Amino acid sequence: MSQLDILRFRDASFLAPPLSLFTTNSSSSSGGSVATCATGKFHLDTFVAVCLFLTLLGLVLPLAGTLYVAARGWGSDHRASPAHGTPSAIYGSLPLRELERSEQSHRIRRMRCLAHLSLSGTPGRGKRFLGAADHALKCFSWQKNVPAIWTTKTPGSTCSALNGIRVLSLLWIMSGHTSQMTAWLSLDNVLEWKTRVLKNPLYLYSRSGPFYLGVDTFFLISGWLSARSLLKMHQTAEKGLTAKVILRYYFSRLIRLQPLHMYSVCLLVALFSLAPWGPVWEVPKFHLDNCRRAWWTNVLLLNNFLSVRNSCNGWTWYLANDFQFHLTTPAILLVHGKSKHVLVLLGAVLFLASFTVTALLTVAHGLPVPDPSEASENATALYFLEYYTKPYCRFGPFLVGLFLSIFMHQNHQANILKTKAQALLGWICSLSIMFAVVALAYTVDDTSVTPSAAAALYQALHRTLWAAAVGWVVFACQEGYGGLVNRLLSCGMWTFLAGISYACYLVHPTLIILYNGLQETLIHYTDTNMFYLFSGHCLLTFIAGLGLTLFIEKPCQELKRCLLGSTSAGPGTF
Repeated sequence: MSQLDILRFRDASFLAPPLSLFTTNSSSSSGGSVATCATGKFHLDTFVAVCLFLTLLGLVLPLAGTLYVAARGWGSDHRASPAHGTPSAIYGSLPLRELERSEQSHRIRRMRCLAHLSLSGTPGRGKRFLGAADHALKCFSWQKNVPAIWTTKTPGSTCSALNGIRVLSLLWIMSGHTSQMTAWLSLDNVLEWKTRVLKNPLYLYSRSGPFYLGVDTFFLISGWLSARSLLKMHQTAEKGLTAKVILRYYFSRLIRLQPLHMYSVCLLVALFSLAPWGPVWEVPKFHLDNCRRAWWTNVLLLNNFLSVRNSCNGWTWYLANDFQFHLTTPAILLVHGKSKHVLVLLGAVLFLASFTVTALLTVAHGLPVPDPSEASENATALYFLEYYTKPYCRFGPFLVGLFLSIFMHQNHQANILKTKAQALLGWICSLSIMFAVVALAYTVDDTSVTPSAAAALYQALHRTLWAAAVGWVVFACQEGYGGLVNRLLSCGMWTFLAGISYACYLVHPTLIILYNGLQETLIHYTDTNMFYLFSGHCLLTFIAGLGLTLFIEKPCQELKRCLLGSTSAGPGTF
C-alpha cells in the first residue's frame, strides 16, 4: 500500500473511500461483508409520520380556508343580489382597491373573535368554537393573504432601502451555499474547484468571498427593527415599558419566528423521507438523522448551544441567536429611558466584551478566519462549535443596528447631516470599511501554527465593522443622502422579495441538498454549471418561499393579530 502514496495531492487522496461509507447494511457470511448502495427511500417511523401529517396539515388548512371564504362570499352574493357591475363588499370577494377600506371591518371581526373566546358558560361554547373556527379559516384564506404578499409598497415609517439590502444579502448567502453545499460530496473535480475558487477574489460573490457577512447584515437589520418596534410599543402603552409590554414583545417575536421555522423542519423530514435516493445520499441522510435526534433544540431555540455538531436544519442557528438577542433589547431600552450616559457606557462594555471573547477564542483554539474549509477537520469543527454559532461572538452587528435605531428615533425630526460634505465623508468611510473587511479576508494569515494577533483582531472586529458600514447606508438613505444607491435599494421589486425572504432563507438549503442528493452522478464544476445551479436554486427558492409565506407565515401572523391585536413588532429581520 505504500506504493499508493503517489495517488495523493498534498493532503488529499485520490483513492476511493472505504465501502462502509456507502453502505446501510452488511451481512457477515464466511467472515466477509457485502456492501449495498442505499437506494430507495429512508426508513419511515413515528417521527417521520408526525412530520408528514404536519406538512400536509399546513397545505390543507389554507385550501380549506380559501374554499370556505369563497363559499361564504358566493352565498352572500346570491342573498344580496347586487346590481350588475357593482363590486361586492363581502369579505373574500373584495377587489384589491377596496382592501384598505375593509381594514376597519377586519378589526371588528378580530374583536368579535376575542369576544367569542372570552365568553363563559356552557350554552356559548358551541358558538365560541364556531366563531373561532370561522376567524381561523379566514386567516388562512388566500383572499386575505395574497394581497398582503403581492405588493410593492413599503410602510411610510419603514426605511425602504432595507428591502434591497435584505434581498441582496439573501442572494449572496444563497450563492455561497450553492457552491459550499455542492462541494461537500457532489463534485467530481473538487481539487480544481479549490484551486480556482477558494482564495480567488474574482469569486467574491460565491464561496471565495465572505458571504457569511450577509448573515451579519441580517443581524444589523434585526437590531434596527427590534429597537424601533419596542420603542413604538413603549410610546403607545399607557404605563410605558411594563412587564406586560415586554412579555407581549417576546411572544410576538416568538410567534413571528417559530411557526415557519418548525414547519421547515417538518418539510425537510417529509421531503427527505419520500425522495427516491440514489448513490449520493450521505448528506440528506445526515440531516434527516440529525432532525430525528435534535428537533427539540429547534423548538427551544437553543440549537446554537445544544447538539451544534449534529444540529437539525443547521442553518437555523441564526434564529436562535436572533431570538436571544431580542431578549436583551428591553433591558437596553430601559437603560436608554433612564440615562443616555449610562446607555453609552453599557454599549461600550457590551461591544468590548464581545470583541474580547471572540479574540480570546480565536487565539485559544487557533480558529480559522476567512475560509474554514481549508483548515483541519478539528479546527473547522471548533470554528462552528465555539465561535460561529455563539451569540456572544455575533452580538456586535445586532448592537450596531439597535443603537443606530435608538439614535435615529431620538433625532427623527432633526436633520443630522447638515452638509453634503458630511454625507460624502460618511460614504467614503463606509465604502472603505467594506472594501477593507472583504480584502483582509483574502490576506489575513491564519494558517501558521502560532496564533496570529492579526487574525484574532480581524476575527473580533470585522463583522461589527461591516455592520457599521451597512448601517451608514441605511442612515444615509433615510436622511436623504442615498442618491442612486437609495433609488436602487428602494426599487419596488425588492418589496415583494423581501416579504418572502424569511421563508426563502429557511427553505433554500433544503432545496440545494435535495437536488444534490437526487443526482445519479457527481457534478462537474465549471463556472457555467455553477451559474445555472445558482439560477435554478434561486427560482425554485422564490417559488417555494412564496408558497410557504402564503400557506404558513401570513396565516400565522393573522392569527397573532387576532390574539394580540395590531402590534408594532414589525417583520423582524426578514
